[in-house]
Amino acid sequence: MNPLFLIPVVVVIGGIAFMIFMNKKHKAVQSEINIDTERTKYDQYKQELLNSDYSKLKQWMKGKPIDAFTSASVPQSLASKVEEHIADGIKKVALSAVGVRLIKVETDCFWVLSENDLHFFTTNTSGELDEHIVFDYFNIEKAKLEYGGILKSTLGVYSKSSEEYLPKTHLITIDLEGSPITLEIHDRLNYVVNPVDALNLEKQLRTRAKYQVVGEKFVDVLQNKFPNLKTT
Repeated sequence: MNPLFLIPVVVVIGGIAFMIFMNKKHKAVQSEINIDTERTKYDQYKQELLNSDYSKLKQWMKGKPIDAFTSASVPQSLASKVEEHIADGIKKVALSAVGVRLIKVETDCFWVLSENDLHFFTTNTSGELDEHIVFDYFNIEKAKLEYGGILKSTLGVYSKSSEEYLPKTHLITIDLEGSPITLEIHDRLNYVVNPVDALNLEKQLRTRAKYQVVGEKFVDVLQNKFPNLKTT
């Protein structure tokens, strides 16, 4: 038998063995992380991230206090609805110029709660600041909040075993220049694995936990400051 025919077999067997090894390692590391214990470190993690991975938020806030922050997005349903109306020449959806620009956003977005103001940031493809929208106390006082479920744009991207990492959302409907707009609040910061850490499962899982702890606290802090946003 030609030895070359054995190469694909060895590669397949090696791949399967590697997957089994990584799955076992994933479960072992995961069992060592207690999310409830991690939640007690919220203040520590918040400051760590603001001084490292999310230091740009401090820069964009220009010295204003950051009470809480998390990832954000524009609902796909809103974008589809508005784009359909625009394509058909129908003006049934009243949005400001900023609102129309937001529906095209597919890059990273963030929420920052600073005292009585809610800041919404969008970025460009380079990760630099694009839009900075500020909703003041009066806007937030009239806003509505509801649970939005798993982020729809991520459905089908992750395997069944990774569903626990899917961000869950709350939908906040708030006035933007005279017209209501609905935006998504994520329950965790968006995590993209650094290629350097591709095989470092422990670092990945601990970073995910840190991002979850900081992100999921956002809604609690927001609702405590604005009781009208409490959901049943």
